[in-house]
Amino acid sequence: MKKVTYEAGLQGEEIAKDYLIRKGMRCIETRYREKPGEIDLIMEDGDTVVFVEVKARFSQRQQGFGLSAVTPAKQKKIARAAVLFLARKNWLKRAVRFDVLEINQEQILHIPNAFQPGGMMF
Repeated sequence: MKKVTYEAGLQGEEIAKDYLIRKGMRCIETRYREKPGEIDLIMEDGDTVVFVEVKARFSQRQQGFGLSAVTPAKQKKIARAAVLFLARKNWLKRAVRFDVLEINQEQILHIPNAFQPGGMMF
């Protein structure tokens, strides 16, 4: 079961990357790892660095639960990894945002500014 979930995640990340590139973004990194956590995609949208969490939900049972899976604890891990990425690139003064993409059998739901590093989700 885990292997299927991992492969679905990789497939979802590829779909998300292609979708965002078609929307005019540029891919900087995929599956960026730091000790605090992993960031699925790091994109540029103009001058803004966009950290993207991708939730692929291909089974009927899982659909609609991707966004709720980005818990405050998950947001904190993503934000900590993002700060380390920005520091390594010397980009701490750049504009940033945190997006979530949920991909299911029927659609791609892209939520720009899905959360702020303080944990507020909207």
